[in-house]
Amino acid sequence: MPNQDALSWWSAEGERPLAVLCVADGHGGSEYTRSDIGARRAVEQAQMLLVSEALPCILDGSALIDLVQFKRHLDQQLPKELVKRWLASIHEHATDHPFPENKTSAQPDSSVERRYGSTLLAALLTPRLHLYIQLGDGDILTVSEEGKVTRPPSLADSHLIANYTTSLCSKNAWRFVRIHFQQIDKKPPFLVMLASDGYANSFADDTAFERVGKDIFGTIQQNGPAAVASQLPGWLAETSEAGSGDDISVIIATDASRLR
Repeated sequence: MPNQDALSWWSAEGERPLAVLCVADGHGGSEYTRSDIGARRAVEQAQMLLVSEALPCILDGSALIDLVQFKRHLDQQLPKELVKRWLASIHEHATDHPFPENKTSAQPDSSVERRYGSTLLAALLTPRLHLYIQLGDGDILTVSEEGKVTRPPSLADSHLIANYTTSLCSKNAWRFVRIHFQQIDKKPPFLVMLASDGYANSFADDTAFERVGKDIFGTIQQNGPAAVASQLPGWLAETSEAGSGDDISVIIATDASRLR
């Protein structure tokens, strides 16, 4: 306590529905005394960066004219800019709210960055292109209109071993940011879900966890998004209690106009 996760989202409706989704998971524990704040700063900075920097390039068509060049540019610039903005934000908070000199901690010499440590998931969704970002653990699932569950490729991180995760507070954290571009040639996924790692860790294996995506897809198809929204908190609480015991935070995006 308190919950170390944070959520943020932005959306725009119209002829071109747009959305930005962000989930961060603060590490918690004695070394990461402000990781709940670090997680909130992470989703805020990621959302602002995607809406102000990446989205305009997609909307004006320049990204789609030369997708390879756009991808190369973001691969080179976005991770550094994201980490730079997060570091500036948490150092600003630390300046405005100094650590008490007499604060007891198992790690009294922890760096400022470590105290605010957090992972991050983010997605920018447009009708023509999806952009997925991941630093550390957590999961992104997409579900097609036919109910097929997939994970965006190229987001796997070989540095994730047992309970160890890369983080915004890692040294040279930008090197661990993974980006995946998905150009939409026909229909975009019916559903996109971002979840902190407590969700997948509550299941025996990836196959069991991925069935969650299909189950949510079925519930939305049958009863609509509002039914999932109202029941999701209870589902997550039960899942955590029976599984990982960790905080679980989830964002789901779907296009209600495509409901059968």
